[in-house]
Amino acid sequence: MTGAARRGRGRYAAAAVAAGVVTLVFSTVGDGVDAPGATGPARLLVDAGHQTVWGLLAAAFMVAAVRDGWGRASQVLAVGGGLTYVAFLAAVFFG
Repeated sequence: MTGAARRGRGRYAAAAVAAGVVTLVFSTVGDGVDAPGATGPARLLVDAGHQTVWGLLAAAFMVAAVRDGWGRASQVLAVGGGLTYVAFLAAVFFG
């Protein structure tokens, strides 16, 4: 493995750890977001949206670190995180 490949893998691993820490913080401390009018699925998105987004990003970076590069699986996880974030924002603002 070349030095550049190791650096790339290390960067993905570091990003996975950082995103995992953010997931842990949002899961334990909370994110401070409240949408009192949200009910049903919108309430679930408000309550768990940030954790899910960051968990998906952590998984995307972890897969990239293991596979030594950004690929289809990482992309699917990252896009899933982005779509979850859009749904989360919709639930917060339009509840």
